[in-house]
Amino acid sequence: MGKVDDYSAGRADGLRMALDIVKQRGIEELEKEIRFRNITGINVALTRKELDKACVKIKNRTLDTILVISVATLHDEFGFGAKRCRRFIERLNLKAECLVDDMASWDDYIQSIRDELGIEMTIREND
Repeated sequence: MGKVDDYSAGRADGLRMALDIVKQRGIEELEKEIRFRNITGINVALTRKELDKACVKIKNRTLDTILVISVATLHDEFGFGAKRCRRFIERLNLKAECLVDDMASWDDYIQSIRDELGIEMTIREND
């Protein structure tokens, strides 16, 4: 009986969320929300706006963790000092801002690395 109760509760929560979206922002926003969820396959009890806010936190944390491990590697393995590490941090942040502001894409960076360094890189898909 638990699965049926969970399904019913989830369905009721979804209907309440849909009603809130329509009341606050109109039917068009509900249609956008449905398209977004169908494209992404995301089924959570958050609206797209709430999910976008959560994604920003995840992206920032991911960037921070990659930056920390990159600086540690540059220092430990390649002898970068404080000055070169700071330059790296500034440059990485600039490239990240270019992505956020749509001035560059991941494909642009991948192509540049391929052309200039002869290194093949890819970004794994979330399956």
